[in-house]
Order: sequence, then C-alpha cells, then structure tokens
Amino acid sequence: MKTSAATCRFDAYHVLPDSPQMQKDFLVVAASLMTRSSEAYAKEVVRIAQVNSILPMTVEGFQEYPGRGLGGLIQLPDEQRPRAVIMGSREFMNQCGLEIPAILEVTARKWEKESGSTILLVGWDAWVRGVLRFLAA
Repeated sequence: MKTSAATCRFDAYHVLPDSPQMQKDFLVVAASLMTRSSEAYAKEVVRIAQVNSILPMTVEGFQEYPGRGLGGLIQLPDEQRPRAVIMGSREFMNQCGLEIPAILEVTARKWEKESGSTILLVGWDAWVRGVLRFLAA
C-alpha cells in the first residue's frame, strides 16, 4: 500500500463469487473503509464506488495500519449484523488469517507481475472476497 495519490489510478477489480451482489458488497466494503483512510488509493476507490451508485456505510471500530491495511465493522445493506472486514496487502491478509481462493490468487499474481501495478485485497468471514488493481499514472 505504498504509492502517492498523484501516481496511481484505479484500473480493475475481480470478486468471487462473481455476481452482481458480491460486486456491490465488495465496493461497499472497499469504499466504506477508504472513506476513513489516509491511504493514497482512498479517493480513487470512493470515486469508483460513487460511479457505480454505491454509498459508503458507517465503519465502527475503524483501524488503520499504515502501509499494510485497514479494518473495521461494516453492516452491509440488507443485513442484520455488522461484519468484520479488512483490506490491504497480501501479507496483511495472511497475518489476519484470511484465505485467498485459487481463482483470486491467480488474478492477484498475474496483476502483481504487471509493470506499475499494485494490488489490494478485500475480505471478510475468513476469505478474501476480491482484488483491486491500481496502475501507476
């Protein structure tokens, strides 16, 4: 999670399962965490969510681990209880004990190899649910 705001732009994301509901939940979580973040990527993620008519939700117990990741409790729309969610580097996800599904692992490794590419992972309920890619501008 190390890049200056002026040098990155949001490029793509991949979620699993790849359904409209997961895409929406993924963007809600990412935008909600980034609304509270000081990370360089924050404005880009919130902008992409807004373009997709996604509004950030309140984050309870927000924690930021500079250069590594973010976390907190978010109640997704149409759910009765909040979920513990995290977003960050591959190392941060591993430290937090989240598993990466094989198909998202393939996507993450492919994007990591591309020049000027940086990825962030987003997850909850013990699994990484999606990958975000940013490219150097």
